[in-house]
Amino acid sequence: MCKFHNSLIIFFLFFSMSFVWGMPSYQFKHFDINDGLSQNTVLSIFQDRQGFMWFGTKNGLNRFDGLTFKVFKFFPNNEVKDNVFRCILQDKDENLWLGTDEGVYIYEPKSEKFKRFDVKTSSNDSVRGVVSDMIIDSEGDVWISVEEKGVYLYRYENNSLDHFRVKTPPGGLKGIKLCENKGKGVWVFPYSMPFLQIDKKNRKIQQFSLNQNNEILYNTGEIGSVLAEQNSLLMGTSLQGLLQINLVERTYNKLLASDETGQPIFVRNILRKGDDLWVATESGVYIYNLYSREVINLRHNNAIPYSLSDNAVYSLYEDNEGGVWMGTYFGGVNYFPNRLTYFEIFYPLENENSIKGRRVREFCENTDGKLWIGTEDNGLNLFDPKTSQFLTVDSKLNSLYHNIHALFRDENTLWIGTFSKGLNRYDLKTKSLKTFYKTSQPNSLSENSVFSICKDRENTLWIGTLSGLNTYNYESDSFTRIKELEGAFVQDIFEDTDGNIWIATFVKGLFLFNPKTRTWKNFIHSSNSGSLPYNKTTSVFEDSKRRIWITTEGGGFCRYDKKTQSFVTVNSTNGLPNDVVYQIKEDNSGNLWLSTNSGLVKYVPETGVMENFTVNDGLKTNQFNYKSSYKAADGTLYFGSIDGFVRFNPAYFKENNILPPIVLTDFYLNNSPANVSDAGSPLKESISYAQKIQLPYNKNSFTIKYAILNYSGLRPKNVVYKLEGFDKQWIPANGSQSVVYSNLNPGKYRLIISFDTNSSGSVKKATKTLDIVVKPPFWKTWWAYLLYFLIIIAGIFEMINYFHQRTKRIHSQKMRDFEQEKEKELYESKIDFFTNVAHEIRTPLSLIKAPLDQILRNDETVATDVKDNLKVMSKNTDRLLDLTNQLLDFRKTEAELYKLKEKRTNLSELMKETFDRFTPLAKQKNISFNLNLPEKEIVTKIDAEAFTKICSNLINNALKYCDSLVNISLEILSDNHSEKLCFKTENDGAVIPDRFKDEIFKPFTRLNKEKDKIVTGTGIGLALTKSLTELLKGEITYSVENGMNVFRVKLPFNPLTNNELLDEEPDRQETLNMKTVEKSEKSLKRPSILLVEDDKGMMDFLTKCLKRDYSILSASDGKEALDVLKNKNIDLVVSDVMMPEMDGFELTAFIKSHIEYSHIPVILLTAKVNVQSKVQGFEVGADAYIEKPFSVDVLQAQIASLLQNREKFREAFLKNPFKGINHVEMNKSDEEFLQKLDDIIQENISNPDFNIEDLADHFFMSRASFYRKIKGILDLTPNEYLRVARLKKAAQLLKEGDHRITEICYMVGFNSPSYFAKCFQQQFGVLPKDFS
Repeated sequence: MCKFHNSLIIFFLFFSMSFVWGMPSYQFKHFDINDGLSQNTVLSIFQDRQGFMWFGTKNGLNRFDGLTFKVFKFFPNNEVKDNVFRCILQDKDENLWLGTDEGVYIYEPKSEKFKRFDVKTSSNDSVRGVVSDMIIDSEGDVWISVEEKGVYLYRYENNSLDHFRVKTPPGGLKGIKLCENKGKGVWVFPYSMPFLQIDKKNRKIQQFSLNQNNEILYNTGEIGSVLAEQNSLLMGTSLQGLLQINLVERTYNKLLASDETGQPIFVRNILRKGDDLWVATESGVYIYNLYSREVINLRHNNAIPYSLSDNAVYSLYEDNEGGVWMGTYFGGVNYFPNRLTYFEIFYPLENENSIKGRRVREFCENTDGKLWIGTEDNGLNLFDPKTSQFLTVDSKLNSLYHNIHALFRDENTLWIGTFSKGLNRYDLKTKSLKTFYKTSQPNSLSENSVFSICKDRENTLWIGTLSGLNTYNYESDSFTRIKELEGAFVQDIFEDTDGNIWIATFVKGLFLFNPKTRTWKNFIHSSNSGSLPYNKTTSVFEDSKRRIWITTEGGGFCRYDKKTQSFVTVNSTNGLPNDVVYQIKEDNSGNLWLSTNSGLVKYVPETGVMENFTVNDGLKTNQFNYKSSYKAADGTLYFGSIDGFVRFNPAYFKENNILPPIVLTDFYLNNSPANVSDAGSPLKESISYAQKIQLPYNKNSFTIKYAILNYSGLRPKNVVYKLEGFDKQWIPANGSQSVVYSNLNPGKYRLIISFDTNSSGSVKKATKTLDIVVKPPFWKTWWAYLLYFLIIIAGIFEMINYFHQRTKRIHSQKMRDFEQEKEKELYESKIDFFTNVAHEIRTPLSLIKAPLDQILRNDETVATDVKDNLKVMSKNTDRLLDLTNQLLDFRKTEAELYKLKEKRTNLSELMKETFDRFTPLAKQKNISFNLNLPEKEIVTKIDAEAFTKICSNLINNALKYCDSLVNISLEILSDNHSEKLCFKTENDGAVIPDRFKDEIFKPFTRLNKEKDKIVTGTGIGLALTKSLTELLKGEITYSVENGMNVFRVKLPFNPLTNNELLDEEPDRQETLNMKTVEKSEKSLKRPSILLVEDDKGMMDFLTKCLKRDYSILSASDGKEALDVLKNKNIDLVVSDVMMPEMDGFELTAFIKSHIEYSHIPVILLTAKVNVQSKVQGFEVGADAYIEKPFSVDVLQAQIASLLQNREKFREAFLKNPFKGINHVEMNKSDEEFLQKLDDIIQENISNPDFNIEDLADHFFMSRASFYRKIKGILDLTPNEYLRVARLKKAAQLLKEGDHRITEICYMVGFNSPSYFAKCFQQQFGVLPKDFS
């Protein structure tokens, strides 16, 4: 025993020396109350069959899924009344057995319910009190030890409970530990007493004793844990440490007795892990190797964040992944994962042998195999890779500036580059030190900040600085600056196997120097494919296959293709976790290791597969540093970071081929949590166990959270899911551990959560599935569809009957519709026929009426009897014209084209005029014709023409069908707070039968009673009257009153106010006093008018009427008119609209759209009187639109007005020196033409040789066409217009007063001042010298 104790002391001495550097091998994850644990005192740990970790604390039970804790706490009103959980087990039915200070409780995970274990013994005893220990034997039965009560055995199959009383020492602790004695029963360990054996079959209790020194069993103190080995027991005690009991020889051995201070080790728990024993004690965790007997003590160290969180370790547990969980008394849970990777991390530790400085920048191998390590915050370190110790550094080196950026060993010389403090040369043998700085000398360093050093095969030492590249001259001990890289920030210098020198720069891209040809080449980033990915290059590396790799700060990394001299880029789009890459090193398997801002990346060049290692895999930080990597001869890789450095050998890494289980943890329905215990919950068992869920149609939105039960930190990043029946493709989880679907249609679905084990996405290994059924609403169930079917059948029979009856009705209705359609077609054909006839009649009527009016007005030599006959002819012509107008008006009302023109009208005067007009006819027929008007005149706003037609038709109808009496009246009636204008006719003619009262208002309808009289008429008078009445928003009715036929028209009446009366009074005086335009001298010249008319009679009539004042040219259609326009100077065109070949609209559009003719006014004569025709005429450019039949006086006045107005504007333009072209009235196309003409003249106004040919060329017109155009617009020749333009410019310059008259003469294109003065006086009436 003494020998063992001495060896243990020696071990602790050794351990105290190796503790710090060895610590990286045991890095613990910590979980405490700040992470969601209910309390930091963890008494028990267990992993269930699903993979959840359970932690029993002194204040609740915790379930952990690797990310979150779910806490179960109990309160006094609950069935479970204790929160101290000392033991956790799981039976074969998945139930958890929980030992507390109040007995045993059972948690059923499927129902998520707790219940007390209340099975009783034959003596009516139950498990109550503090449960010390609890185990399940190999037969599935449960052994429970209870303080002060002994041991209970629950036989699972029989559901029976047996009790075994166990004595405990008086005054001692009452806790009892248990350990299975396989095949026989259980070992029982009371406090400081020999342990017992309970035989399960015969229920006998037997005490165990040692062959020698049995008294030690009476001095063990509290038994913390017992572990059964082959023929031995490992006992963890509070007074004797860790004992090994040989059950065969009945001897013992102390494996761990006391700590480094000589105090007994208080063992709380024991775990066998391979050849090691993990021993939880009050002084940390001991790892004892059963074969080598080496011991490691893991304790809390404030300087080491990854050490144990607390030295009082109470519980140990090894999970399915081989990781070890440790429950502490004050520090929560510690976890040591079974890592597949092995990273050793080195960082500064206070008062320990560790690296100085956190920002590791450079590694450089020494002559003896040790490593020089430069940091940016604490200078140089010397590291022994074999012992993992940091050695003392020469004081001269310690005096160097702390910011080291470059290291290079040149045989026995160590070159040390610093930031801003120059380059240092240190002799490793003589310990001499020299520093080089930038000076004013050209052979000094180009910059004091040295970032890279490299020596090539030609013994040239290259030094890269913050501002330029240098080479060192050994003979002269000086430097040569490389011109090609002046001002370049050199990050790295590298020589490849071909002897080429690669220079990585910041911002300026990559440089390649060929020593053979002494030439430089610069690679920079561009938009071309195959260019350098980024200009900020950080390092250059050549692998074992002589491939050149370049890393960048922001563009990933790339491979140089020597054949094409291009680059193949790998960046974040290819799966690289971060585009900032610092260094590349190749392991012995040909894989590349990259240091980045997101950890280390293992890259397989042949396949492009990448694997990312981060702090979750054991790294201290994810951010690494520039120029900080090294590969040892044994394949060990070193990478420097901003928080120490990491060392590892990839050959020792293991592949992770085991996919962790995926378990559903939570279920939310319509954003509310759903539990098994909730009323109406769709869950029949816990979501973790559920295989199928049925949801009602109105709760079809859910969220399912899941856990990946992996605790080592190697969480798969390729989790995908799919809802079959809804999703067509797999959806990547992207780190989220929840699945959300909303508003699913009724149907069957299957949720699959899996790992993407095939990059192509075609093969998935399903690890968790859940069937989801969204039930349809009741109206979509099978019995509802059956009911629908029956209803449809009944409906079909009903529909058959209905359609049978309907077919009959449709047949009869079609016959009626056919008859009505025929009547309508007949009606439309009548309307179209009479309308066309009316249009055709208007032209010959014009030829009759116009000559008659002219003869009656002008010819005084006509005999009286001839004149009377002519008056009769004129009267009947007016009558015929009224009939055609009446037909056309009716057509307008039918097509809704009749536009009302309301104006102030004295209806009393209008009725008197109408009455007077029909009085001769009444006298001729001996009819009593009476008018009744109110005393006060009726004045209102109304369409007088429409009202007149209504009254005239009704009066004419009354006079036609009466016997001897016709009464007409106009009055105002009050009706429901509104006033109506009522016009009424009465006649004593034959009464219209009731069956015809509605028919009389239809067009072409006349009553044919067999009488002696012959009734004539068009049959549209009453129809037109009704249409016009409705257009005026009134109504017309027929009735029989006192044996008289009464027609009554009621219209809305709105009397005018005084202001409206004043506003409506026309200013006739101004109209009558219009000034006549004086004729100019040019009026003696007869204007040329082109008449375009296909009717020869009309053409002859127009020629006769107009030839006295104008020169007349004629054309029978539009095409012939164009020929005339091409050859003649025309001042105005008068054209019919309806013509063959080219009608009047087309002719007008052609004239107005061609620059040669657009100045010519056009008057359209037509029988088309509808609004659309007028609008169309003005849209194509007509200057006037006159309806047939027309008055010759109106036509002559219109022609004179158009010609005189244009002449008036021309005179104003010519006589006023300051009026420009915009003062001449013209259309838009002529305005644009003249504006362009004026611009051209102004540009060439000083050129005296500028002539008409030049002007015509600018417009691409012949001289003759150009002449006609200018003559037609302004009645000037082009030469005259050019001279007027020069003179107007001269007048403008004279008014400005900046030039003399002689200067102005030549400025405006005159060659002679005298000729200029003569022309100026002739144009404006004054000499230039008198003009102001």
